[in-house]
Amino acid sequence: MSERFLIPPNPACVPEDLARRYAVRGPRYTSYPTAPHFQTEVDRDAVRMRWEDGNRAPKPPGLSLYLHIPFCKEHCWFCGCFTTIHKHPEAADPYLESLKREFDLMARIVDPDRPVRQIAFGGGTPNFLSPERFDGLMQALRSVWSIAKDAEISVEIDPRTVVDEHVDVWAAHGFNRFSLGVQDFDPGVLSGVHRAQSLEQTRRLVERLRGVGKTAINFDLIYGLPGQTLDAVRHTVETTVEIAPSRIAYYSYAHVPWMKQHQKVLEKLGIPGPKEKLSFFGLAYDKLTGAGYVPVGMDHFARPEDELTQALQKRELHRNFMGYTTRRGLDQIAFGVSGISAVNRTYAQNTKDFERFHESARAGVPSWERGFLLSEEDALRRELIIDLFCNFHLDIAVFERTWKLDFHRHFREELEALQDMETDGIVRVDERAIEVTPLGRAFVRNVCMAFDRYLESDLGARRYSQTV
Repeated sequence: MSERFLIPPNPACVPEDLARRYAVRGPRYTSYPTAPHFQTEVDRDAVRMRWEDGNRAPKPPGLSLYLHIPFCKEHCWFCGCFTTIHKHPEAADPYLESLKREFDLMARIVDPDRPVRQIAFGGGTPNFLSPERFDGLMQALRSVWSIAKDAEISVEIDPRTVVDEHVDVWAAHGFNRFSLGVQDFDPGVLSGVHRAQSLEQTRRLVERLRGVGKTAINFDLIYGLPGQTLDAVRHTVETTVEIAPSRIAYYSYAHVPWMKQHQKVLEKLGIPGPKEKLSFFGLAYDKLTGAGYVPVGMDHFARPEDELTQALQKRELHRNFMGYTTRRGLDQIAFGVSGISAVNRTYAQNTKDFERFHESARAGVPSWERGFLLSEEDALRRELIIDLFCNFHLDIAVFERTWKLDFHRHFREELEALQDMETDGIVRVDERAIEVTPLGRAFVRNVCMAFDRYLESDLGARRYSQTV
């Protein structure tokens, strides 16, 4: 494997002085410009016109659909998602009716005959919906949108509340990627963050999925939670390796109580510091790469045969609001509260107010609360940042041909800003390419920040988590 795939140095082994110097707050670049720069006063008519203009392109791009299911039965204290707490599935019925109206509304703006090549259900807890409700929602979606036969259809799952009939519905509708919220396998850690979940619940779900031929299974794990120790992390990672999902997302816990006030509860339990977190990630990194997983992007690991790994090898990996993906160039439409669409050089975020969302659906108007109209400069910087962030490489000649510019002249100041990083061995820059070095992958957010022309306005604002 090592001959085919570059395994960068363990991030926990980077020089301490570098880690200290580059540990600043910075974006994770699920978009560029990033969400804090979306505007409430955006011209909504202009957004709609750009969406409609996209239908008239010589080759309109395919579509990616995101459905936000915000319901959970209880709150996990680490959660940073937009959720609402209810005990019974029927609480979602009014929301589902508004979603179905939204399907029809967006199909009057974006041509529904454009092929849907990706669908993702996120939350919240999508399997909060009963199997019957999930089936009805999928039937409504299929009645409006043209879902390609080879579409990637994924769902985030809470193993504690899934039932066999959920799996039957997902199999019947062609779901082919499943992301399990595992977080940790230590009962004490899970109890402390208000998420009691047994190993057997996770194991049983994996066996059920594999029993119907579904093998594209992802585990979401979190490091940096209260109560975690090296021994606990070792147990979690070794158990994960034994179950052998095809992908692992190993997320650093982002403590942002100024945005998610419920996270303050965890401060009483003691949150691991940066040095401890780095040791946790370092242990997991060694265990996972030793078991044959390949590091992908900033915080993912995948089997060598996985399409994420293959895309990284070809420098074709992409990132959108749903995470790392192999499907670049799709227009993304988000349905439901808080969802963010990215269509034809626009961003449009739906309201987080449930009543306004329902009112907009009944009135047949988008519930867009904030948005952004990307300029040509924004668009080219977005593509540059995506390439560096996902593939750790930018082919300057290709970029110049695509955007019809002199790269070194256009980005003179940014290239000067990279000089210290080049001296530190984080990047290599020449006439042909910018390459994030194996060492530099631990600092890829810092590299991308050099090209972020909005970042200066963020100085002093606690908008982002630590880069290292």
